Amino acid sequence: MWLCVLVVIALGSIGCGSSHTRVRFVDASPDETSLSLLVDGKVVADSVSYSTASSYVSVTPGSRHLQVETPGSSTILIDQTPTFSASTDTTVMAGSYSSSIAGLMFVDDNNAPTSGNMKLRIINASPGLGTADVYIVAPGTDLTAVSPTVSGLAFEVASTYQSLPAGSYEIFFTLPGQKFTYIDSGALSFSAGQVRTVLGLNGASGGFTSAVLADVN
Repeated sequence: MWLCVLVVIALGSIGCGSSHTRVRFVDASPDETSLSLLVDGKVVADSVSYSTASSYVSVTPGSRHLQVETPGSSTILIDQTPTFSASTDTTVMAGSYSSSIAGLMFVDDNNAPTSGNMKLRIINASPGLGTADVYIVAPGTDLTAVSPTVSGLAFEVASTYQSLPAGSYEIFFTLPGQKFTYIDSGALSFSAGQVRTVLGLNGASGGFTSAVLADVN
């Protein structure tokens, strides 16, 4: 006999035959050391540090009231009412500088990669860098000898998912058509079955940096 267990998480419910959607929150605003996400007036991701993501939480599909605030403050920085489709995963991001902070949404493809592969998506979240070429290459590769993996990735835009063999990679951000590196992830190791998002970011204290978000596995 199958038992239907109703689980209530944050604002949503998951039950036998019911639909749901999952959201997570990323603080990508370099002026904000931490931020909180509210859905329909309730905190679902509290004090998320800059360049990090909360865990996914389940919410009810449809029109949801999203607000972003500084922890411990009632000042609302972002106030939006997007519509979420059922059975989807979405990354909600606070992006850009505080003076022009914006709420961004990216639909996540967390389906399993093909056997032996991993999936990798790049989001350009650096307001200081602007449009960039992105190279996903073996560590130590000479960029003058290769073409960009993703050309002209605009600020606040996500690349398509790259399906790549599991292994070690290094991710570089340059200005379009140039080879000088502004962001260098260093060597990163990815296992088969993983899905990852890499953010290009402003450094919290100047310069540039990157962050890897664990989407699946």
